[in-house]
Amino acid sequence: MSNLLTRRAMLAATAAGLGNVALAQAPLRSLRPEARAAAASSGVKSAITAASVVGAHKLSGHVGCALVDPLNGKILDQHFPELQLPPASVTKAITAAFGLQNLGPKYCFETRLHVVGKVSEGLLRGDLMLIGSADPTLHTDDLVRFAKALHKTGIRRVEGRLLVVDDGFAYLREIDHNQLPQANYNPAVSGFNLNLNRVQFEWERRANGRYDVSMHAPGHIYRPQIHSIQMQTVARSSPSYTYAHSTSGERWSVQRSALGKDGGRWLPTRNPRLYAGEAFQGICAEMGLIMPSPTVLHERYDKPAAAVEIARKSSKPYTEITRSMLKMSTNLTAEVIGLTASDAPNLERSVAALTRFAEAHGMVVRLLDHSGLSDRSRLSAGGLARFMAWQYRNGLPDLLKHKVLRDRGKPIPDVQLRAKTGTLNFVSTMSGYLTHEGQTLGFAILTADLERRARAQGSERPRGAKSWEARSRSLQHAVLRNWLKYLG
Repeated sequence: MSNLLTRRAMLAATAAGLGNVALAQAPLRSLRPEARAAAASSGVKSAITAASVVGAHKLSGHVGCALVDPLNGKILDQHFPELQLPPASVTKAITAAFGLQNLGPKYCFETRLHVVGKVSEGLLRGDLMLIGSADPTLHTDDLVRFAKALHKTGIRRVEGRLLVVDDGFAYLREIDHNQLPQANYNPAVSGFNLNLNRVQFEWERRANGRYDVSMHAPGHIYRPQIHSIQMQTVARSSPSYTYAHSTSGERWSVQRSALGKDGGRWLPTRNPRLYAGEAFQGICAEMGLIMPSPTVLHERYDKPAAAVEIARKSSKPYTEITRSMLKMSTNLTAEVIGLTASDAPNLERSVAALTRFAEAHGMVVRLLDHSGLSDRSRLSAGGLARFMAWQYRNGLPDLLKHKVLRDRGKPIPDVQLRAKTGTLNFVSTMSGYLTHEGQTLGFAILTADLERRARAQGSERPRGAKSWEARSRSLQHAVLRNWLKYLG
């Protein structure tokens, strides 16, 4: 139990973390918890507590939960609220609030195409510059629009360089190094994030049993082939995939017997800037535009005086991107938001800024990323519920996905549930807001069987994980139904 903090340690850490911090936009009263041991003491009719519901479900592992009134900070119900457990993707809710505070609801990511040099009879004697700002929504179709804009200028050939400039944005080869290499939810992060930094691996079985394989960056019209990412099929018993990385290319191998007949799947790319540049080069080639292989520049971009902008893509505003990120639980988008909001040069310093933000809201946390992908991150249900109470008036509820609270399979009428869930193998979490008859409460429910998770390391689909998660979700909804007695 070395990962579980005691109450004394938690309170000491909270005091240390909050000693010199001024909190903005506080609730009506202090958020220091006024715990109520049982529902009966609060005047609520039923005396069944969260502890009773958790005990009845007999879920293996650990459970921590807390219910907080955001108007006064009172804890209305709790069960091991200080237990430190992995938050999984609930971390994204903290990151969303962090970005909302530092970037604002209207912030947009921009990608630009600049020309530097002279054009004569369709020949550009100079450089073409593709400049990124880490837009997590950049798609192959956006590069098609850039290529069409370039074609309209009359340029047909570039004599200089095709520069891919990431504006000095932090580069991560992967989010969490403990994941399997083929996990496409664990891609690289950079100033260019084309197709969520995923490449489409496709295979077709020939009559002799061999395979034709290819890598693409598919769009709705063009699907340029990516030659710097190569795949080899190998006859072996395990592992399913292997990966080798270099700055000039990526080398994959796949277990031949795992492929079947014909098919495809997304794989993560680790050279995302080169990937974006090569995709753009391929699209241009299909339009009859000849240009050199891309050159990656990792530096802050100051627009040269002679540069001419010929195309620009602005993303949707922050609130729309973040709603999608929370709904789809997109790890790359969470990492981009956190790194952009902190303006830090690397993941460690960015996560440190996110940690300070969480601590300023009364939490005791250990965060390893902005997305919750690492199972080494830790926080408590009590701290997370208090954080939700703090953020009640700061716009976070409007970003969270609307979910349905059910009883015996049927939706419960007139109840609004806005929440972020998180799932790792043998980890299941939920946090957000429960609303009924005009009253809203903040909550957090964390569950984890860390022993079974440790035994399942290295397995993409460990036995028993899916059924354990289903039991955890059943427990979470039972706790939420029980908490309805505090509303209305």
